[in-house]
Amino acid sequence: MENKFLKNNNGQSLYYFLIFIIILIISWAMMLNIAFLIRKRMQMQNEADCIALSLSTYKARILNFLGKTNYMIGVILSLGTNSRIIQLSSYSSDKIGGWPAVMLHNFEDPMSDLLHDTVNINRNSGVEKIKQIVELLQKVQDISIKCYFSYYYNVLINEKYNIFLLPTKPDKNLGLKRNSKGIQYYSTKNYCFYVDPTTHFHFLIRSKYKKSKYSWFVEGSKFYNQKIKVILRQKRKNKQPLFASFLNINYPEVIVFSAASPYNVKGSMFPKKEDFFTGATKLTSTLVEASSAMQFALMAKALAQPAAFPPIAPFVALAEAGLFVNYAEIKRENMKLLQNEDNPIDAYLNTKDRGWAAHLVPYNE
Repeated sequence: MENKFLKNNNGQSLYYFLIFIIILIISWAMMLNIAFLIRKRMQMQNEADCIALSLSTYKARILNFLGKTNYMIGVILSLGTNSRIIQLSSYSSDKIGGWPAVMLHNFEDPMSDLLHDTVNINRNSGVEKIKQIVELLQKVQDISIKCYFSYYYNVLINEKYNIFLLPTKPDKNLGLKRNSKGIQYYSTKNYCFYVDPTTHFHFLIRSKYKKSKYSWFVEGSKFYNQKIKVILRQKRKNKQPLFASFLNINYPEVIVFSAASPYNVKGSMFPKKEDFFTGATKLTSTLVEASSAMQFALMAKALAQPAAFPPIAPFVALAEAGLFVNYAEIKRENMKLLQNEDNPIDAYLNTKDRGWAAHLVPYNE
């Protein structure tokens, strides 16, 4: 009987089956735990990528907006004039007078600082309007930057994750600074020399009006350090893994990294250095020639007067010489300025076709 009992093998495979089931259950639990971690990490990575790309896209829009308003500031300033003897556009923010004078055939431009009723007094209504528009554009620029800063810090408010941004302060990453060359505004002093009740001559002298410390934005020393880095950590601990007590395991902390940067393949859209040059457009270039034609028409009209009034001939000759010398000097300055493209107008026109956009970049490079 003893030999017969020993030879009975019924039920011996049960132990192996139970061991296999236990291994299978543990493997299944581990796969679920690993799948949970992978899924969690993918979700957090997507969140980090969205945050980085969102901040970078918002920044790209701000750079586009600042570039456009820079251009507008340049255009408004280039509509000003160099108001000495003859009024011509100067395209340089160290010589901003009122709008060009139009006095041919007794027609007066209401925006001009050269009017018939301004006898021996300073006239500054035109240049004051230029100053007001420029300062309004500067305030709009500052507000847009503050909106970007607010958006940057608002991203940090999140119930699910601890978010760390590099740089910690957005102003360290914007990379722009105000042009500290400033803007010198001039009023126009109008001297009238009367020959008779119906004939008189105007002599213009400019005098300093007001000085603005800053003008448009230019590239800063770290302008091309545009990358925004995001580090994401979960605030709450993950739920316990399956069979955590039995296997004595816990989920590891998940930390993800992401980075994005704005880019513009055509250029920065901003002047590279601080300067007075505003640049020019077809409109402002046309205004130079139109203003010149009007001024020389007045000169031709004045040339006919000495024959009728010989005593004023020396004064007319002196005025004519001064006008020609001043016109030649301003034209020479303008030609030099127009050849320089590092100004707010040309910097924008050369890059506006593409503009700023954003994309994800490697976190470390």
